Amino acid sequence: LANDGLLPPMFGELDATGNPRKGAMFAGVLMVCFATFIPFSYLDDFVSAGILIAFTVTNCSLIIMRRESPESDPKLLPKLLVWFNIFSFVTCLTLSHGTQSPVGWAFAFLAGCISIFIATKISRKCPPASTFGHATGKASQIYGSKKYFSTPLVPYVPCLGMFANYFLISQLSFFGIGLLFMYTLFAVLIYFVYGAHNSVGRIEGWEDEQYAICEENDNRSPLTGSDAVIT
Repeated sequence: LANDGLLPPMFGELDATGNPRKGAMFAGVLMVCFATFIPFSYLDDFVSAGILIAFTVTNCSLIIMRRESPESDPKLLPKLLVWFNIFSFVTCLTLSHGTQSPVGWAFAFLAGCISIFIATKISRKCPPASTFGHATGKASQIYGSKKYFSTPLVPYVPCLGMFANYFLISQLSFFGIGLLFMYTLFAVLIYFVYGAHNSVGRIEGWEDEQYAICEENDNRSPLTGSDAVIT
């Protein structure tokens, strides 16, 4: 992250032995503070939920890279993804904590139907990208290669993955969900305050690194399971 400009350079500095000592010390102190002041009963769920959030972001990114907004509404895809995430989370939260009454079931059913409607609208209104990442302006030259696995039924499979992640997250207590919300908000704040203005992609562009990666992959032997790239 530091090498990409998303965190201050000190986190990417290596000492004489090749270890990121400053970054490791900062992370260590931070983890000790978490372990000291947050009960473990919340901490273990909090860590698992953080991983689920990362998987959700991956699914969102996949849709953005594989689909694009129509020319008549360039911001349609991002807006639909935001609303899908909101209604999916509300549906799962209601299913987990609010089905003690018929009203709760009705609300969960309504929110779920809206989530399905939004996923269907993404499929119908947002055409497939001509190349992987075309809508982001960072189209990959290796999209479509037989060496790479292509996720089927986009956007339905990624949307289903996001819904499943939210359903697992909604099993947490409201206190745990609140901690997760504050953690996510803090990470987003760091990105917009520092990372978005200092990223390598924004200042220098990704073109040179992208072509280097493509050339490296083209010169390598057939990919193994550990080398697989999901598109």
